[in-house]
Amino acid sequence: MNEQQLDSYLMSETKVEQVNKQEGDYASMPVITDSSILDQMRPERGSLLELVNSADGAIVSKQDRYKSVPFHSHDWLELAYMYSGSCTITFNEGAVTLNKGDCVLINSFISHSNSCCQKDDILINFLISRKYLNANFFNRFSDASFISRYFIQALQNDHKANDYLLFESSHSRRLPIFIKEFMIEFYNKGIYSKDFLDSYINLIFLELADIYKTQSKHEYKNNDIIYILRYIEENYKTCTLMSTADFFHMNPNYLSGYIKKNTNKNFKELVQEHKLSQASRLLKNSNLPITAIAGEAGYDNITFFYKKFRESFGCSPAEYRNKNNSKS
Repeated sequence: MNEQQLDSYLMSETKVEQVNKQEGDYASMPVITDSSILDQMRPERGSLLELVNSADGAIVSKQDRYKSVPFHSHDWLELAYMYSGSCTITFNEGAVTLNKGDCVLINSFISHSNSCCQKDDILINFLISRKYLNANFFNRFSDASFISRYFIQALQNDHKANDYLLFESSHSRRLPIFIKEFMIEFYNKGIYSKDFLDSYINLIFLELADIYKTQSKHEYKNNDIIYILRYIEENYKTCTLMSTADFFHMNPNYLSGYIKKNTNKNFKELVQEHKLSQASRLLKNSNLPITAIAGEAGYDNITFFYKKFRESFGCSPAEYRNKNNSKS
């Protein structure tokens, strides 16, 4: 299957869609909390709950056209990607309209409904268990930026925290490529499909994390935690609690509590974490002298740097370099 064949496959009407087209859309339906009822609406697909929970990877499901999807919830994460056209997804509080290229990541157990998709509205749902993401994505981001980690924490929170994360991804160059390649491989499984699909889903979430970080720069309010984390990332060498509070026109004590509430870390811990992350990255990927690396990471006191590094990594910078340096 190539990209043109994928387009043709997705645009072709399934038997369920042909029936939906004849019956027309219903006006309203009750909230569905039992996924088996959804399975009865799409009997040819089998049990979604059983399929997602048993799958060692993401499951792709195209939303059936010509009929609305009533309010429902489930225990897996759902990444809804607008392949073409548009669709509105409604939550208990608010709604989002996806246009081509946009996507929304819906947390588990969050009740939501989808508007009726017409002929040119192709909505692709990636159904992903937390178990799979924990094993294949989250544990690879220990050195990621504050915002990437905040993104991951949002995914890991229980259903009481984040209903969904909206990504204005229509301008992304890479996301449609990764998604199409994933789908082509998913529909045409080969010997190495498992490895390809795992790699593609990681690329998809990497791109989403990058989009989330980029849109945070202009989308969030100045005192939003994402904007504050970005400021610390960009000024970690010189910023203090006082200078950061001045920048955001906030009381230092309030800012300190706000950071702690949203990240479970205080200001100094975040700064130290970023400095040490930068130092570890340079130790792994450069041959700079350790004293120079300490300076690049924002440390004036080399003894303090050695102390903090050992506390964090359990070894000296030199030992860390010997174990991890790709330049050696």
